[in-house]
Amino acid sequence: MRKLLLLQIILVLAFRAGYSQFPSTRDSLEVFLKTQKQDTTYILALNAHAFLLVREGDFDKADREISKIQSLSEKLDYGTGFYKAENMRGVVEYSKQQPKKAMQHFLKCNEIIQKYKLPKNIYQNSLNNISLIYGQMGDRQNATEYAMELIALQEKHKLEPLKTGPYDQIGDNLKFYGRYEEALKYYQKSLDIETRYGNGVNMAIGENRIGNLRESMGNPSQAKEHFQKALKLARKANYKLLEAEVLINLGRMLRLGKKYGEAETCLAKSVKLSRQLESAKTRMDALEGLGTIYLEQNQLDKAQQSFEEALQLGKDVEDPEFTFHANNNLAELFEKKGDFKKAFYYQNAAVMAKDSMFHLETAKNTEELLRKYESERKEQEIALLNAKNEKASLQNKALVGGGILLLLLGGITVFYVLSRNELKRIEESQKLRNRIASDLHDEIGSTLSSIMLISDMAKKQEGEGQRMFSKINSDSKSVMESVDEIIWSVSPMNDSLPGVLVRLREYAQPLAESKKIDLEWISDPKLEKVKPAVEVRKNLYLIVKEAINNLAKYSGASKAFVRFSLERKTLKIEITDNGKGFDINEPGNRNGLKNMQKRSDAIQGKLEIRTGPGRGTSVLLRVLIA
Repeated sequence: MRKLLLLQIILVLAFRAGYSQFPSTRDSLEVFLKTQKQDTTYILALNAHAFLLVREGDFDKADREISKIQSLSEKLDYGTGFYKAENMRGVVEYSKQQPKKAMQHFLKCNEIIQKYKLPKNIYQNSLNNISLIYGQMGDRQNATEYAMELIALQEKHKLEPLKTGPYDQIGDNLKFYGRYEEALKYYQKSLDIETRYGNGVNMAIGENRIGNLRESMGNPSQAKEHFQKALKLARKANYKLLEAEVLINLGRMLRLGKKYGEAETCLAKSVKLSRQLESAKTRMDALEGLGTIYLEQNQLDKAQQSFEEALQLGKDVEDPEFTFHANNNLAELFEKKGDFKKAFYYQNAAVMAKDSMFHLETAKNTEELLRKYESERKEQEIALLNAKNEKASLQNKALVGGGILLLLLGGITVFYVLSRNELKRIEESQKLRNRIASDLHDEIGSTLSSIMLISDMAKKQEGEGQRMFSKINSDSKSVMESVDEIIWSVSPMNDSLPGVLVRLREYAQPLAESKKIDLEWISDPKLEKVKPAVEVRKNLYLIVKEAINNLAKYSGASKAFVRFSLERKTLKIEITDNGKGFDINEPGNRNGLKNMQKRSDAIQGKLEIRTGPGRGTSVLLRVLIA
């Protein structure tokens, strides 16, 4: 059965700051609204009321409150009100488990913040929401980028209360790579912050997150303790969706401990809550868990009822992964019943769902593909092959229809093996690239680090050798930077264009700040799924890096902007400053420009540099992206 990962619930982040002035319960808040005049304070109280309605699963009433917020904000021209309305729309979609729709609202929140120049603590909330949503959607590049921006914002402006999302994001990445003990430290830090603030909902989320990690570490008893704490906190906060999801996790631990009665109670309660909340995905997981309990106790009719309902939900929400699981469960059930005809039917349906999953997965980034196929999928593939072999032996004993079924099964098996071979080739390629990057880092990187350390110490000594050691130290740093860039370019995790943009921004921001340049960084959201070839990615990075380096060192600018946009299939990069400019024909300027032009030609790009003494500089690069 799939391990349920709790949604990174963000509702409390919309509520925590600024609402201590309002009553904390729904009834008392409704009384407050009846006596308060319709001003900006009334708008904030409406938002607090909408939050409580969403937390209780009353989405229709919440929508009506959001409409009131929007209407009154238009009347008062209240920028914060526009933000609250848009943010709460995102919260509603998120609670309905529609992250893509939620993301549209949260990105629009950023536009409102910029338009009305809203306070930094509001921008802090917005960045946190976006980072968490990207993380849930599996987009680690964007999730990490927004998390880093949030950490920088909080530290620079000493914003309180702290957002714990960035710590959770780092913990999630560490967990993804199997570094469980390190992930636990970040999760615990996040939980400690929420405990200090007394935030019950986020404390419940933190306990649940640590419970899932403990389960991954092979400590079911410790996982169970954390899930129990999470359930208690969720109920105290009256957060129904959170309660439904924690119940699934707790039910799974109880089932593993053979406490079937308690496990059934937890999962049945989760089914009931998720049905009331119209949360289809949560209900699918609860039904799958409930069916597994019945199957293990040989209550086959009850198991069939749960699995069939789960399968129908999987079809309704068009979730091929869950459809695969549901069909697989039903195949196992009917095999146990001795109904091999139905068992074969559902096994065939599972293989078809698996095929849909394969096509979807190959469209995703390498990181996601490796995660899904190197862990759960391999175990499920083995189970599929074992099940097929057993069915093949049964078909040999069948009557006339057995021959036909065997032919069908053979065709499916051939298709399946071909798919596995294709996937294996992809995996082997990625593993080779990972190994090269690791070897470069471990062998060459560590040696260069030692040389740099020794030469740095030696150059401080008096004597004639000082100048030579300074040269060794300088050259080592240069080589170290080159090796670092090679490692980065080889690693499969950096195949996407957003990865290039993150690295360039990490390079540009400190340079700009050291020269007191106000740098504006603009990135088109349409670039999120662009994955250029390795050669294109490498040359793009080096061209832009050279342009940014020249800007910081020689322009004398006070303002600059870097913009990445996508026009049809053409990537457009603009780097502009208000500096002193230069004579493009001056001999001293030609070598750097020639290198940029050479790299542009290598990827069939079009490079334009517009400048002149006293006119600033504009670098424009256009590259066709297939």
